[in-house]
Amino acid sequence: MQQIIEVIEKAIGSIPFEQLLRDFMLYSTKEPWFFTEFSFLFVFGIFLFFYAILFTQNALRKVYLIAFSLFFYYKSSGPFLGLFLFQILVDYFFARKIERTEGSAKQVWTFIAVLFSLSFLLYFKYANFLIENTNWLLLTHFESVDLFLPIGISFYTFQSISYLVDVYRGEIRASENITDYAFYMTFFPHLVAGPIVRAKDFLGQVNAPESPDARRYKESLFRITTGLLKKLLIADYLGKYVDMVFENPAFYTGGENILAALAYSFQIYFDFSGYSDIAIGLAILLGYRLKENFDNPYGASNVTEFWRKWHISLSTWLRDYVYIPLGGNQKGVFNTYLFLLITMLVGGFWHGASWKFVAWGAAHGLALALHKWVNRYLPEGKWMEFIGGILTFCFVTFCWIFFRAKDFDVALTILNQITYATSELDFLGFWFSRNELAILLLTLLVWILIPSAWKKRGFEWSFYIPSFFWFFFLLVALQFIIQYRDTLVQPFIYFQF
Repeated sequence: MQQIIEVIEKAIGSIPFEQLLRDFMLYSTKEPWFFTEFSFLFVFGIFLFFYAILFTQNALRKVYLIAFSLFFYYKSSGPFLGLFLFQILVDYFFARKIERTEGSAKQVWTFIAVLFSLSFLLYFKYANFLIENTNWLLLTHFESVDLFLPIGISFYTFQSISYLVDVYRGEIRASENITDYAFYMTFFPHLVAGPIVRAKDFLGQVNAPESPDARRYKESLFRITTGLLKKLLIADYLGKYVDMVFENPAFYTGGENILAALAYSFQIYFDFSGYSDIAIGLAILLGYRLKENFDNPYGASNVTEFWRKWHISLSTWLRDYVYIPLGGNQKGVFNTYLFLLITMLVGGFWHGASWKFVAWGAAHGLALALHKWVNRYLPEGKWMEFIGGILTFCFVTFCWIFFRAKDFDVALTILNQITYATSELDFLGFWFSRNELAILLLTLLVWILIPSAWKKRGFEWSFYIPSFFWFFFLLVALQFIIQYRDTLVQPFIYFQF
């Protein structure tokens, strides 16, 4: 017994507690803390233990979860946590003021509040873009500002705006308790990369989380595990080939450039939908529900349907706070097309301060307008849906080239290689030289054809499987993740937006 105690004391004494504490408290803006890190999963496990103890204590549970969420944000953005807290505080008082005001003053206060929320995003994300284009247009020589883009600012700014506008419209009441509003804004599963959560969908849950039960645990663990598999085993694996080709596309054949574009289509989907799955799963585990952000988008038969299924929280936000306020489809055919274009330009610009994102948004805006125009003349039927699905997927993949490329020159080089340097032998060579990647791409192409309803039905059936098999599934999944994940886990793609 004494020997066992000595071994334990020796083991404990060898643990660098001081170094571990220092690492725990330090933040890194270059290496943000994210769900796929084992350090996060370990800390979250400890957090979850005390969360379960405090679950029935409403006030303590909220404060405890807010504190963890703020720590989560601090680990990625450090001192910008103060800016985030300042915005929450000011927005809270703005909403209260808007609700108590009537007439034209109400509109003025709403305009000021929205402009205040936008000001941080405009400065940190678009200041250098404005300086660079001013220098180019006016031949001036203003120097760029050394700015860090706070993680998640695009997402929580849109959440703030939706809250303020919904209060103005009378769709929700301004939160009387600042703790409730802070809970909504800081809730860590969606904080840094969405989904964009509406106050009217979430505030009602703050004080009434779902009670724990076996089904909820199964659902949450399934979503979290699925998200980890999507990110670590598919997206990151595809990303290595995508990075290699997009870094210098002129060194690769046209066929390899086509396959790199195809690989990126799947990479960004599995990366972002993987994040959304983890976020939704974590929220369910804590007793809260976030809306779905993806619905089998590559199975869409047209570009309009694609945007109903892709990044749903953003597309519906753009619809409700840009497209409809502009006039929607109520001001004539030409204006409808114009409003679609403007809405998608806003969506493109939201993704990044670069003309390539504007071009990406413009392409989708024009495609939405074109589809609305020709749709009345197109015949209906399964074959038309199938052909439309192929054309839509090809169009979306084409647009992703501009989205992923470092700049327009790289995108044009890729298109040049595809147009003038493509041979059937490229694909045969790819099959023999990168057999595993080729099989994965073919598998994912087949996966597109599986109807969304079948996938949802399979998900529902999984809840009837005995708990023992769930435990086995989790063990196998974790083994796959540990064994086959890349040693260098890439941050989620949407962290940069």
